[in-house]
Amino acid sequence: MSCLRVKVMLLTGALCLAALLIASLPTAAQAAPPAQAPSKTPLGKADLDHVAKELSNPLTSLWSLTNEFDFQYWNGDLGDRELQSSWNLKPVMPLDMGHGWVYVNRPTVPVVFKQPYFNMSDFQWDDDSGLGDIQYLGLLGKNFPDGLVLAGGITTIFPTATHDSLGMGKWQAGPALVAAVLKKKYILGALYQHWWSFAGQDDRDDTNLSALQVFYFLNFPGGWQVGGSPVITANWMADQDNRFNVPLGIGVSKVFRLGKLPIKIGLEYQKSIVQEDEWGRDYLIKLVITPVIPSLF
Repeated sequence: MSCLRVKVMLLTGALCLAALLIASLPTAAQAAPPAQAPSKTPLGKADLDHVAKELSNPLTSLWSLTNEFDFQYWNGDLGDRELQSSWNLKPVMPLDMGHGWVYVNRPTVPVVFKQPYFNMSDFQWDDDSGLGDIQYLGLLGKNFPDGLVLAGGITTIFPTATHDSLGMGKWQAGPALVAAVLKKKYILGALYQHWWSFAGQDDRDDTNLSALQVFYFLNFPGGWQVGGSPVITANWMADQDNRFNVPLGIGVSKVFRLGKLPIKIGLEYQKSIVQEDEWGRDYLIKLVITPVIPSLF
């Protein structure tokens, strides 16, 4: 797959999301009855199939505390394969805005256990551990009765990394768009985010980054799901050979009940069919543990 083709695919996906968001809102509002308020069923009695579906919904009504453990292998012309391991804490905190509108707060706090980097002082590979750049995503949108989900918002990255190798040293912000279809048997959607740097360390490179997360799941009885959620990335400041990473993924997840609260556990494998020549992610194994927590509002 050529870099030009990947670029066209990424930009086309973003434009399709924007067009769908703009064009479908009036149509869906006229064709469908008013959206119902989020269910207030106690978590201890919530149906596991419903919980599994809601946790895959970008505009979910459930509060949750996702713990994502990533084991990524990177390689390229700069060196042999190296392991990067991290824990990403991702609270999801939706707010019912009324009239079918939902605002979802989605911060991500990355804790890196091992980040490989090439040490220029002694010309050998080394690794760092610590806090990475914290990200915040805010989405405002609607869940329509026919299963359509549309939302837009802002995404930001803060230069909180404790080591240069763990972050980009820049304040970054940009738009976010999401569109999804949630059905009884399947879930299909995409989340597009873009970041430009506007402040930060003068000795670090400016950023112009895109990420397109595609998520696809088949729903099975008992809270089971099979699917994936790979993230296509693009660094528009890099040359063509080091600009894109395009993974494919497949995994399985199950919702259990731990006492009165539901908890979702999933395992996914991703392989990059396009990756950066110099240094990029080759494949990823991720373990996701998501307890549902009571809403604070």
